[in-house]
Amino acid sequence: MDSPLTELFDRAIRAHHPLFASLELTYACNLACQFCYNPVQRLNQHRSLPPGEAGSTPLSFEEIQDLFDQLRSMGVLYLTLTGGEPLVHPRFWDIAAAAKERSFAIRLFTNGTLIDAGAADRLADLAPYCVEFSIHGACAASAEALNQTPGSHQAQLRALELLKNRGLRVFIKCVVTKLVENELEDIHAIGERLGIPVYFDPVLTPSDDGQAYPLEMAASDETLQKLYRSKKLNVGNSPFQREPGQYNCSVGTGTLHVTPVGDVQPCVQWKQAIGNLREKTLREIWGGSDLLRKVREASLAAPVMLLEKVEDHAFCMHCPGLSQLRSGDPLRPDEQYIRLARIRREATQELGRYPPPTRDGEQG
Repeated sequence: MDSPLTELFDRAIRAHHPLFASLELTYACNLACQFCYNPVQRLNQHRSLPPGEAGSTPLSFEEIQDLFDQLRSMGVLYLTLTGGEPLVHPRFWDIAAAAKERSFAIRLFTNGTLIDAGAADRLADLAPYCVEFSIHGACAASAEALNQTPGSHQAQLRALELLKNRGLRVFIKCVVTKLVENELEDIHAIGERLGIPVYFDPVLTPSDDGQAYPLEMAASDETLQKLYRSKKLNVGNSPFQREPGQYNCSVGTGTLHVTPVGDVQPCVQWKQAIGNLREKTLREIWGGSDLLRKVREASLAAPVMLLEKVEDHAFCMHCPGLSQLRSGDPLRPDEQYIRLARIRREATQELGRYPPPTRDGEQG
């Protein structure tokens, strides 16, 4: 039986009522991760083209406050503050306080390197719903080979201790790259020592402006097979199966995303703007966008597409936004998810966790 919260989410998606919003406060960051998807130039990224111009000045604090008021009036419950690195924003603490004043359940995405004892105290006072903390290696050699910032790994470990000691709800997230292929258990052990859950993400995405350089960091099939076979290594992406007539996900229905310059997008991965806050209100954008209607149609069509086109459909995640970014077609199965579906199916069958799925979506 579904929980009341799950039922609420399902009803919101069916009614196109956004419950989740995310705001990129800035593209600026104090690290230089080689696979960063922000549309700016980081050190040693193998871009085929330079990043385009943002085309506008970032939202002011007053504009962000107005956005929060609009989100609250529309019934949004969860607000994610992300970046870049959100703590780099010169008014981060004012923005976070404004979000708390409006009673949002705040999720903070951070690399944690700027969290010292004073910042940890302020976060404890903020009492966010959770802090999602990205690390990219079990040791300085691997983590700093990716983020190219000496001393950052030790700063992260100190920050995790500070947050844990203050009773904050923290999750460690790690994107599985070729640099951590032999460190998955060690990364898990960091969280286990602190009593913090660790979630691994096997998906690498192109940059927001369509550059493919992040995919150069992809891990091997052997590493991903090990990840899916392990009983202790949690994977953020769960097996996917939807019935025809159901939405593939909450893109353009239960979620929305806002960029640093006020572009409103269907979600953090669908990188086409459905409007801009400086031109229309959020409610006008949400209710009157032709593109958003097409996004919702694609999400409804995706389950049928998976059943027809993907052999391992019962194990296949599908991200319409990622497909749109990579191919211009939100209903074209992405090769990365097809690869992961095959690995997931092989691992689960070997472990006897699921019977083999048949082509009609029923379990055999």
